[in-house]
Amino acid sequence: MRKTHPKRTLNFYFILCSITLLTVTSCVFTNNTKEESILTNISSNTNNYKNVEAELLAKFNEKNLNLITISNHVKEKEVPFRVKCLATELIKEQSKINKVISKITSEKLIIVPNLNVEQSINRLEKAKKDNYNNVYLETVSKILSNQIQDLTELSKTTNDVDFKILALQTIVKLNTSLDKVNQIKIAET
Repeated sequence: MRKTHPKRTLNFYFILCSITLLTVTSCVFTNNTKEESILTNISSNTNNYKNVEAELLAKFNEKNLNLITISNHVKEKEVPFRVKCLATELIKEQSKINKVISKITSEKLIIVPNLNVEQSINRLEKAKKDNYNNVYLETVSKILSNQIQDLTELSKTTNDVDFKILALQTIVKLNTSLDKVNQIKIAET
């Protein structure tokens, strides 16, 4: 049998343990670095929006709810059939747009506040009966134009493909509605 020196054996095990410890430590350090880089990447992606999208969608949502509210109010009044049909179409369209925006903003973790809008209703209620249709049509025209502006700005400023698609598809729908409003305004005069 071969004789081994206890010092050599002890040194061998000491070196073996040291190498193992260094290997494990370096693996843990590498994992921590990867985790930190993943966390940094996630936080940079959520901050990538710079709140431009959130601000524009909040403005749009305010106008959306305003339009739904005044259109519901108009449906209860005695107005020409064309105006009631327009109000009904606008309510359906704006509700669909609101659902799509809610879906996308929840996926992107953006909170869009629900607002209580009564300013335009007060303006409508102050209007005289003969001028009521014109005030409603002017208000709807302004709201739709402002929504189109907000979405145009969103499509220009955002780098997110989902927001660009949302903006462009919605602009087409809003332009169609604006054309209908303008046709009714021309027919009323």
